Amino acid sequence: MRHKKIEKWLSDNIDGELPEKKKKILETHLRKCSSCSSYAENIQRIHKEAKSLEKLEVSPIHWEEFTSRIKTEISSAQQERLLGAPLFLRWKWAWAGATLLFVIIVGLFLYLTKNKTPQQVYVFSFENSLAKIYQEIGSDQELEELFNSVILGSIGETLEDSEWGERPDFYENLILWENLTEEEMRFLESEIKKDNKL
Repeated sequence: MRHKKIEKWLSDNIDGELPEKKKKILETHLRKCSSCSSYAENIQRIHKEAKSLEKLEVSPIHWEEFTSRIKTEISSAQQERLLGAPLFLRWKWAWAGATLLFVIIVGLFLYLTKNKTPQQVYVFSFENSLAKIYQEIGSDQELEELFNSVILGSIGETLEDSEWGERPDFYENLILWENLTEEEMRFLESEIKKDNKL
């Protein structure tokens, strides 16, 4: 059982307003719960001491002044309500709405622009890739010849699948030739000579 409910029942019991059924439940709980029984003892002691206090006589003039003060407070509160709250308080909901709208706009702007940031583009150099492969091959002549034949076969397949019909003239393609090393040039020359003999 909740202690708050017991505290209310104790107060009702002292005032003589607790029904008999609840009194029995209250007594059972007080026997089991030391916290609530301690609280009950304190309440009863306060009640007994309050009864022993002298009643103070208040003069009729005091009550007239009290009533007058209450009436004055009520009338001034009514006048303030009629005049309205200060400007800042009257506009507090407008400020709150404007702030909320600003936050929503900034949030939408950030959400919509986050996807438009340019992605980093990675550029892979064909030359660097080939250089790394040749470095791995090292001085193994057989592996180098195998790799070169695979590359040439791949180029040949690509040319056959293309719409050109005939092989393009590699001699006229300056971009292809200007980045080749002396060794690559000699290799291509030997392969072209082999192709022409077939």
